[in-house]
Amino acid sequence: MNVLIEQAKNVVFDVGLVLLTWEPETYVPALVPGQLDGRLTPQMVYGDRYWVDLDGGLVTEEEVARHAAALAGDESRWREVLPAIVDFCTMMRRLPPVDLLPRLREMGKRLFVLSNYGLEPFAHTEKQFPDIFSQMDGIVVSSREKISKPDPRIYRLLLDRYRLDPAETVFIDDRPDNIAGARSVGMQGIVYTGMDALE
Repeated sequence: MNVLIEQAKNVVFDVGLVLLTWEPETYVPALVPGQLDGRLTPQMVYGDRYWVDLDGGLVTEEEVARHAAALAGDESRWREVLPAIVDFCTMMRRLPPVDLLPRLREMGKRLFVLSNYGLEPFAHTEKQFPDIFSQMDGIVVSSREKISKPDPRIYRLLLDRYRLDPAETVFIDDRPDNIAGARSVGMQGIVYTGMDALE
């Protein structure tokens, strides 16, 4: 196992592309029948600033759906878009790090989630995968706090809320900028590129 994980008392995981798959190019075709007459693209839903603002707790799921539908030419059909925003978790799959969670708990590690995620989408994801999230000692989600990674404040919030020593805490995320944010507050960090990064 990675020496940083072995030495840490606390292991913090991102969700998308670490614990669960994130494949937005598949969600719109599967969840929006007709895809607004072929005009709605995944980029309009997940690649627009509104998606970032949803993660930050600044807009609602309805506002994202309305905006995406408007980009596709008909805002009035926003309800057709909404499933792509709130139900994509039904298509997510567990990634290999999930299999490490019981082992880490047996080693006495405390486990946490720190993720940029919209309010309703995360609530649905948590219900979809109770076996994962029930193993966590704490969860910090950007939309609940209105702070997103890699802002140092969200890492400090995690540390303060759960009384964690940053030097004893390792963060695993697929994005180097998010790992840089964790390191800026004294945490250890691992960029997840596959199980080789953790073993």
